[in-house]
Amino acid sequence: MVGYGTVRYGTVLYLTVVYCTVLYCIVLYCTVMYGTVLYCTVLYFTVLHCTVLYCSVLYFTVLYCTLLYGTVLYCTVFYCTVLYYTVRYNTVL
Repeated sequence: MVGYGTVRYGTVLYLTVVYCTVLYCIVLYCTVMYGTVLYCTVLYFTVLHCTVLYCSVLYFTVLYCTLLYGTVLYCTVFYCTVLYYTVRYNTVL
């Protein structure tokens, strides 16, 4: 009877160790997967944020330069037109 109880205790101990090892591996695997997914998500959104930021800065820089160019062109044309008609008007008199 003693041998039977010892074998049973050893079997229970063995199964407990196997169960805990499998459970540990599952928890470890899920933790690694969660960390990997979290890392990739953060990396994806960081890259996405930088891309959007870069495109926004580029867009607003081009828009600013276009507006600046248009304003300078408008002012130059306006100045030349006023100068032309002023000179023309003064020469006629």
